[in-house]
Amino acid sequence: MACGCGLAGTVRPVTSPGAVERVYTPRVLVVFAATALYFSVGGLSFPVLPRLVEQELGGSRADIGLAFGVFAIGMLLVRPVAGWLLDRVGRRPVMLGGSLGVAVLQLLHVPAADTGQLWVLLIVRVLTGAASSAMYLSQATVATELPNPEHRDRVFALFSTTVLVGFAVGQVFGEMVMQAHGFVWAFAVSAAFASSSTIVSLALPETRPADAVPAASVSDLFHPAAVRIGMVNLLVFVGFMGFNAFIADYAEEFGINDARWLLLTYSLTVMAMRVASAKVFMRVPRRALATFAHCAVVAGALLLATADGVPQLYVAAFVIAVGMAWNVPLLILIAVDSATDAERSRAVATVTTFGDLANSAGTLALGFVAESVGYDGMYVVVAGSALAALVLMRSPFMASTRGLHLRPAGAAG
Repeated sequence: MACGCGLAGTVRPVTSPGAVERVYTPRVLVVFAATALYFSVGGLSFPVLPRLVEQELGGSRADIGLAFGVFAIGMLLVRPVAGWLLDRVGRRPVMLGGSLGVAVLQLLHVPAADTGQLWVLLIVRVLTGAASSAMYLSQATVATELPNPEHRDRVFALFSTTVLVGFAVGQVFGEMVMQAHGFVWAFAVSAAFASSSTIVSLALPETRPADAVPAASVSDLFHPAAVRIGMVNLLVFVGFMGFNAFIADYAEEFGINDARWLLLTYSLTVMAMRVASAKVFMRVPRRALATFAHCAVVAGALLLATADGVPQLYVAAFVIAVGMAWNVPLLILIAVDSATDAERSRAVATVTTFGDLANSAGTLALGFVAESVGYDGMYVVVAGSALAALVLMRSPFMASTRGLHLRPAGAAG
């Protein structure tokens, strides 16, 4: 019987030509499609929402931070409950309910802004975040449960890539529709993306394990090992919102009115990195990969802070994207591999909850920092946060995290 042996002595069977089909089954492709459609909604918000706040409400940089930050507060408040619901009622009902809620709420953005009151729009944003929390958590959990455990790295790496496909589509079409037809049509397109995600999700099965037990108390909603990983995610994920939420406004200081090309540079770079991530995850130790990723985020943020022209903005977008590309899929895989099958949804919920905390408190804080000391000072803060994540990941604090130390099958040693 033929076999392939990794350098570390791990015996791996030679895969047949049909192996790819068994990994990327029709159901896996369905969750990819539903995820891409849902994240097109998020991508659309990056170039469109700051302009809505500025042009319709006369808002400031701090107000832009509020509009994105309260969205994440909605996600943060609902995420632990959503994790409980996944184990209580199942993945599929939570996914469908969340996507329907997102679709309806997209149509309320412009009427809320038309009131002339920022707080009305903020309420819509909080509710959108709550619905989005249920949607994404169910998608991410299903993406870890559909494949066999030996294929989980490959499937989740490509799942994370579809997130960026959605972002790219939403960024480009959102800004184009907004510039050509206004905010009403832009958010109508956003609602269409969310509705399409709902329709596609109808084809997905229920994947809740038979031994899944809903948390009995608030403390049980959080997985202990995933809390440590979540703290790292919080610190580095500030870079994601620091770029995506504020780059459209920052770019205008350099005479760039079409922010979609900067956003697209970021998204395409992350996509390219994640296409290769399955092989990278199989060959590079996870701690080393995290170190590289966090160093890249630090470098990209400092490039943004010191930018003196348009070319440097594009270089910075590329560098920070290289780092952010690995962060979320890597940390979620570490969390999942640190938990039992029955604890998987809680592990994913815990890590993503800390990301929500970065999106909410972090984005709110960044908005006020930008208002006080400018965007250059804000990006120095982003770099400092990513540096703290780097130090924490390599500290004894993470030593007992089992998923961090799993040896890749193809790693040299």
